[in-house]
Amino acid sequence: MKQKITLLIMVVFSMSLFAQRSCETEEYMSHKLQDPVFKAQHDASQEAFHKEYKNLERSNFQRATIIIPVAIHFPESNASDRACLENMSQAQIDILNADYRKTNADFSNWATASAQYPGINAGNLDVQFRLATKNHPSGSGLTEGNVAVTIGYNFGGGTDTDSNWAGYLNILVKNIGSLGFAPLGGSPNAGHAAVIDDQAFGTGSGCGVVVPVNNFDLGRTVTHEVGHYLNLDHPWANSTCSSDDGVSDTPNIDSSASGCPAPGSVVLCGNKSLTMNYMDYVNDACMYMFTQGQMARSLAYLNTITSQFKTNVLSVDSNVFEQSFAILSNPVENELRLSTANNILDENAKVQLFDLTGKSVFKADLNSRLSEQRINISSLKGGLYVLKLSSGPNELSKKIIVQ
Repeated sequence: MKQKITLLIMVVFSMSLFAQRSCETEEYMSHKLQDPVFKAQHDASQEAFHKEYKNLERSNFQRATIIIPVAIHFPESNASDRACLENMSQAQIDILNADYRKTNADFSNWATASAQYPGINAGNLDVQFRLATKNHPSGSGLTEGNVAVTIGYNFGGGTDTDSNWAGYLNILVKNIGSLGFAPLGGSPNAGHAAVIDDQAFGTGSGCGVVVPVNNFDLGRTVTHEVGHYLNLDHPWANSTCSSDDGVSDTPNIDSSASGCPAPGSVVLCGNKSLTMNYMDYVNDACMYMFTQGQMARSLAYLNTITSQFKTNVLSVDSNVFEQSFAILSNPVENELRLSTANNILDENAKVQLFDLTGKSVFKADLNSRLSEQRINISSLKGGLYVLKLSSGPNELSKKIIVQ
């Protein structure tokens, strides 16, 4: 099987579409980690992630919805299929959001299957994947208001990394002869892409050369590969019973499953394999859940890369704006902490506080590049205030208590 591996820290989710799946991650990493520059970059990235992971475990803050701008690229498709490909891309985004937010219809299967896995709970991630709609990179051939779906664009000069598309979660769809691959811990700054075969993207009857085939036609290959991008490994990690994927609530196993096994029927390393997990290798119709531990790990990684995503590439309506904002501590003492999606605020975003008479008593500018804002309000007297956050045409108000 021919594999194309050009991304940093590559996790290969590979197989002939009609044969047994295989994985070459261990050989790739063993080779790449001999490069001192690569090893230093890898170690630094993972160190930042592990620090955030520990902070997240100690934190009970309710953070705002994380909004991720997505660009999808079809270098081998024809412009005549644009309308179809745009619709197909949006349908895939809808699948991705449902799978990560635990609103997929087939999640109901877990109610029965969970009896085989006591102590394991399904998890969800408060995230929204959205196709970018404005401020497209030059040379993309896209106009303002069109979704970021490129057709015939030679992404990365035929590679899987394109600096022109830095700041997006890129999904590259082309004929690769295997279901797909993605970096284990992707970098928006580097322009990394999750690469999907044109027979494993989306659902439905397809568009031109992009036609999902039986067993891989529900969009779950993208869910799996985006999991790698968000730092999720396969549950069997290095294919030994002594290895681990870094997630405490996934059963320790040493190999993948395939087809559509009954829940609890695959036993590996003395544990029942969680075959319906999105990071395993079963058919699309038989994978339908992440664990809580996996989603905590992905959230921690997202918190370390959120500032890398482009700002001002999404059209934001009032509902999305409100969902993308949270007060991390209320009542407030000395420091107001706000969580905002990185690409929601514009460069003129502000926060104001008003007393109960409607008088403005405090104003501060916000940094559109930060996902968490820390604002010193120690000069204010204790009491009830109305906080107003404004960015472009959008405004929202919340009540806060200052102690």
